[in-house]
Amino acid sequence: MSAEPVMAENITRRYRTGRGINDVSVAVAAGQCLGVLGANGSGKTTLTRLVAGLDRVDRGRLLVLGTSAYPGSLDVRRRCGSALDTPAHWNTLTGRQNLYFFARQYGLAEPELSRRIDELLDEAGLAGQADEPAADYSFGMRRKLSIVQALAHEPDLLILDEASAGADAAFLERLTHWIKQRCERRQTTWVADNDLDWLSRTATHAILLADGQIKARGAVPELMAAIGAQNHVEIVLDQPISIEPPEIAGIAQFQCRANQISAELDGNPELPVELMRWIASRGGRVRTVEIRTVTLREALTRRTGSREAEP
Repeated sequence: MSAEPVMAENITRRYRTGRGINDVSVAVAAGQCLGVLGANGSGKTTLTRLVAGLDRVDRGRLLVLGTSAYPGSLDVRRRCGSALDTPAHWNTLTGRQNLYFFARQYGLAEPELSRRIDELLDEAGLAGQADEPAADYSFGMRRKLSIVQALAHEPDLLILDEASAGADAAFLERLTHWIKQRCERRQTTWVADNDLDWLSRTATHAILLADGQIKARGAVPELMAAIGAQNHVEIVLDQPISIEPPEIAGIAQFQCRANQISAELDGNPELPVELMRWIASRGGRVRTVEIRTVTLREALTRRTGSREAEP
């Protein structure tokens, strides 16, 4: 039995159009969030549908939670949560009723059921529209509802396709928070998306697909640090303050003049957050922050020596 929640070994799936994936191998461990990147037609949606158990491989072996992904047992399906590119709702039901139905299907019961529904609707910014028909929801609201439906039962494996499409910045930050919490709980997340800046803050690992094959892979911090890029940070404080340079690995050329701070950081996406915390611990109150940051797109495209990551 596979120890990894997702284990693909030399899998191939081709369609009459010629598109699909060819000889792909990838493993996702417990507690990881894998970002699946690639241009339209690269094969990322095909691979995601295979992992979700919606299609079968032509060749190779694909295991999800220790068993064959297709057709997948009822137990495995209950341990997964999926929000793919097409929302699944009953338009005549309200958002709350849709969420209630899906959560019940996955085994949640009262009193936890109602508490979990209220919590998710509030954190997703849907509480004010929870009792309106889903038919009246905007595209972005439908995407939010799809994602919280997939999250409601705390699945061992969460599968998202184009999660950022139509989502506002506040919801994406909340989703990042949820995914990081899942990683801490040793739950696994699979995200196929083209918002590389968001994925660079969210995913622990990433693969880049092009022409149905994996062209690059690795842990996100290592990918971004490996290109030797620098993030330039400009900070304006509420009041002038004297702050000494921080003793944090990866932060260089730190300057504090009156109420303005500038610094050069290496490509680790966690460093800006660490710097903000350090400034706050020295009594600084941040008014504005501007970060010109390296992106996951740069890291992956430089590794392949191509422009395959362009959406």
